[in-house]
Amino acid sequence: MSCWDTSALLKLYLQEVDSAIFTQLAVAPTRITISAIARYEMEAVFRRKEADGAIPTGEADVFQRQFDEDAASGTINSIPLGAALEILYSDVLKRCLARTPPVFVRASDALHIASALAEGETQFVTADGRQRAAATLMGLQVLP
Repeated sequence: MSCWDTSALLKLYLQEVDSAIFTQLAVAPTRITISAIARYEMEAVFRRKEADGAIPTGEADVFQRQFDEDAASGTINSIPLGAALEILYSDVLKRCLARTPPVFVRASDALHIASALAEGETQFVTADGRQRAAATLMGLQVLP
């Protein structure tokens, strides 16, 4: 299994230039693991894409329903937020920002990385360059 950031997970639902790479990665694990915050981020992106005309009206609901079905079927495993995750989140921030030069990481990115660590994942899938650096620093194998 591997833990997926929202930037990578979205590529399974919205067709983008590099979606095929992520689709191939999704076939390898038996299921995809995500942080619980990914659900909220996914809906926000679907709605934003619909609002700016990147996807047709009504498609945000279709994409969200498909994502919810995948989560309900067990294809996607959501890691809940909790006290243990808060400790790991703080550790990610401290280690990234204590580096010289610092590895700048956004709060949501640190939560995704902490979720992977909490679940004992060794692989982390992201399309975000800044997050790649932080996940690598935390000892995760970053894909693709």
